[in-house]
This record gives sequence, structure tokens and C-alpha cells, in this order.
Amino acid sequence: MKNPKILDNVMLIQKCIVVRSDGTILAIRRVDNDHSRPGAWDLPGGGYEQGEDVLNAIKREIKEEVGINAGTVTPLYFANKIGTKVGLFYGDKVFALCYSCRNWSGEVKLSDEHAEYKWMKPDEFMQLYFAEDDGFFVASMKAYISTLR
Repeated sequence: MKNPKILDNVMLIQKCIVVRSDGTILAIRRVDNDHSRPGAWDLPGGGYEQGEDVLNAIKREIKEEVGINAGTVTPLYFANKIGTKVGLFYGDKVFALCYSCRNWSGEVKLSDEHAEYKWMKPDEFMQLYFAEDDGFFVASMKAYISTLR
């Protein structure tokens, strides 16, 4: 059976910068035994499932990973290649899109994929360990910060 997250050997990853009213953002850390980037810090999000609406996919992933309901998600940054080791065989066919979300509801409740979360300033986030991401998280955060000026 074809993996529903592979679209003609291309994988789309979506992440979201969830912003609290005080301007801090939600950072989540992957569990140490995770199959992808173990122990690395992350933003809520994940894969696109074939046939799924792209915006519904990011909102679904946010709900699954951190238990909150995302309202409007605004695209911020697109990377045409991330993590050459991500997914083990995708190589340069992994694309990533990062959004921001200021209007959300609920309380943070982590999935089994994540060990902890922290609310932090965007510049603090850029100092964390992200593993094999080809600079995607820092570039995404820089794009977000540029919207604040």
C-alpha cells in the first residue's frame, strides 16, 4: 500500500508558530526515542495526507500534537528542501511550509511524540537544538520576527 504521506515521491511537512497573547511562542521537544529527530526541539505540525486540504492538515496536526484548536493560520516561510536525512529516503524531495497562528483555543496537551513544551521568546527558540532541518526552524522564526516590525 502506498504511504498516504508521499505524493509522487515528494513529502510536504507543515509547521506552525503558535503565538500566545504575551508574544511568546510554543516550542515542543520530541521524545528521545522518536524515529525522526529524536530529542530535538520542534514546532507543532507534521505531514500532509494525500487528498487532504492543506490548511486542514496543519490544523489537524496542531490538534494531534499539542491538543489546541488553531484558528487562522498564516503562511510565513517555504523551504524547497529540508533535512536530507529526514524520512531516510526522501532526500531533496522534502518541502516544508511554516505558518503562524495567533488565534487558537484550548490548553496544551502533548501527544506521545513529545516530551515537553515551553513558551518562549522567538529569539530564545532560535538557540535550541533542532537536528537535521537544514536551517528551516531558524529561517521560519526569522520570517516570523520580520512580521513584527
